[in-house]
Amino acid sequence: MVERGENYRRRVHDLAVTQDGHLVADVVGGESYLTLVWMTGDTPDHQCSCPYAGPCKHAVAVILTYLDHIRSGKSVPKIETDELDARLSAHGLAGGPEQALDVEKARAGLKAMSKAKLVEWAMDRFADDPSLFDTLPLASPLTDKALTQTVARLRRRIRETASEGGWRDHWDHRGYTPDYAPIRAQLEKLLKGGHEAVVAELGEEIFERGTAQVEESDDEGETAWQIRECLAVVLSARGKTQQPAAKLMIWYWDKLMNDEYSLLEGLEPPVEEARLSRTDWREVAEAFGNRLASSPKPASDDRWSSEKYRRERLLACTQSALFNAGEDERAIRLMIEELPYCDNYVELVQCLLASKAYDQAAHWAHQGFHKTLDDQPGIAWKLVELLVEIARKRRDWLLVAALRAEAFVWHTNMDKYRDAEKAGRKADCWQQVRHALLRFLETGTAPSSTAGWPLPATGLQWSGSRFSRTFPEHNDLIAIALYESRTEDALRWFREAPNQDYHAEAVAKAVAGTHPDVSLEVWRRKAENLIARVQPRAYREAVPYLSRMEKLLQSLGRGDEYRDYISALRLRHKAKRRLMEELDKLETRQRRGRR
Repeated sequence: MVERGENYRRRVHDLAVTQDGHLVADVVGGESYLTLVWMTGDTPDHQCSCPYAGPCKHAVAVILTYLDHIRSGKSVPKIETDELDARLSAHGLAGGPEQALDVEKARAGLKAMSKAKLVEWAMDRFADDPSLFDTLPLASPLTDKALTQTVARLRRRIRETASEGGWRDHWDHRGYTPDYAPIRAQLEKLLKGGHEAVVAELGEEIFERGTAQVEESDDEGETAWQIRECLAVVLSARGKTQQPAAKLMIWYWDKLMNDEYSLLEGLEPPVEEARLSRTDWREVAEAFGNRLASSPKPASDDRWSSEKYRRERLLACTQSALFNAGEDERAIRLMIEELPYCDNYVELVQCLLASKAYDQAAHWAHQGFHKTLDDQPGIAWKLVELLVEIARKRRDWLLVAALRAEAFVWHTNMDKYRDAEKAGRKADCWQQVRHALLRFLETGTAPSSTAGWPLPATGLQWSGSRFSRTFPEHNDLIAIALYESRTEDALRWFREAPNQDYHAEAVAKAVAGTHPDVSLEVWRRKAENLIARVQPRAYREAVPYLSRMEKLLQSLGRGDEYRDYISALRLRHKAKRRLMEELDKLETRQRRGRR
């Protein structure tokens, strides 16, 4: 209940404190409900206009919202008695908590009524609110007629609840969430009464209609959460049916394949995988294998179709069942057969690697790299990582270093440079590799063609980047020089770079002690570019650069130069009042810092 109340805390409006210290607020759910919360001793109590009989999410949301106000120091307004009475009366709660149910008095009054009078009284209440009927305990055992009527009534309620999607207006915090709580309560009663087959049947409709409802909804997941709570009961019911374990797993995996909105995510499956024998897994593999065989085969250039996606999922189910059945060779053969349709190279190589079939794994990793490099580079470079893992398993450190160096050449960045360095040091050849990689960044010359290149060929047929590249690659050369604390080299490449913005701050910080004028020029340019935006936020962002200038110039004994610069800056931008305020605050802080 607390978790559901969390989802409603943004729906709390007009929170107020009554003269008696109670909390009152409107909470928007399927409609707007008035909720009153108070303490009875150390226990919170509530009254709400919603139809839910027990502790409700609306009361939880009111309490959480009140606590948010306390933590943030935001005051909660008082509500006058007349206004409170009007709000309570409008929602049928006139009298507030002081009219809360006297349980003993109510019990005595009901006992005093004859059976006929009690039935008549109850029927009047049901006429006013038909949903109250579903709060009655089910007769045990239910007659066939009563069960049929109960299921028909519940099915109507499912269809009514699923008929409109949830929505959320982020601007005024209004919205609507379908209320599945009564449906879940009825499902639990049916399950407790031994009607698991009925719950399982109703679950099919909840899943189908709920999926369509979530697709139409425009909320923050509240609708899906409501449906998921019902499906948790359905999965439990499935597990209590007399279906064989294999049939249950086939049903469950089939639902997962069609679960487009993760309605089953995080729920307990109806059967644990450990319960299935190898014979059971063969039955599961046969079921999904037959579907895979009859599934349309996508064209070789059809990379993103729904047919391909479904085929990939069918393959995943079939191969998993085969592995669990102990038929590893059959699973591997199937995966190889599906490569032209599913591009499942990564999964195949991972399976072969896990079984220590390193030669086969390396073979298919190379095949997959060449097949996917142009159209699906993400797959290609996952395969490179797997080739690295294979080389590690074989303790072939030179090959690991070669693959890391090639990955850097393909897509230069500091992470890949550090990977290449680590591998090169492990292979005891980093200096030669480093020289070749830096030469590549300067000239574009392939590292393997550099004299003294110590690494073996990777078999990946390196042919250069698919992106247009211009050498020298100044940004990478600057980043590496800074990483290696070669500040003079970093400054040299920085001065030659056609675009100095990317590494300007890092270079300025690195050379402040050796080339202060470079740092001062970078910070001055950054500050003045921000000031030129004529935005209060930009003025605030400019202040740290001015502060750095002041500290550096003071350390150099050139404080007058900074003061002259600020005076000129004030004169040039004197019409910018908000900038002047920021400069005033900066100078105040600087004076305090010098005391």
